[in-house]
Amino acid sequence: MSTIIIIAFILVIVIACLFLAWRDDKIGDLEKRVEILEQQANKKIVSRLFFVELKSINSVLDTLNNCFYQIDKNGDYDIDTEYRLDDVTDEWWDSLSINDLEVVNKMKNAKPLT
Repeated sequence: MSTIIIIAFILVIVIACLFLAWRDDKIGDLEKRVEILEQQANKKIVSRLFFVELKSINSVLDTLNNCFYQIDKNGDYDIDTEYRLDDVTDEWWDSLSINDLEVVNKMKNAKPLT
């Protein structure tokens, strides 16, 4: 009888160890997923630092490349709609708000980094 109790006790300990090891693996997986999501969010935040939103024309200015992109319905910029100041019309200039015009003029007058 005592042998059965000892075997049962050892079995319970083994099952508990397996459960704890499994739980630790799940926690490790979750920590990795959180780390990946944080990296993606940080990358998106850093990339957004180089973009200035021009609300009056529903576009963003890429300050690194001095080009513009249209903003889609989700609020993201669409890289397929890239255009430059050389490509804009008089209506585009007329559509700019005063604040957006100041931003565009600063970018236009800025000297490229060499």
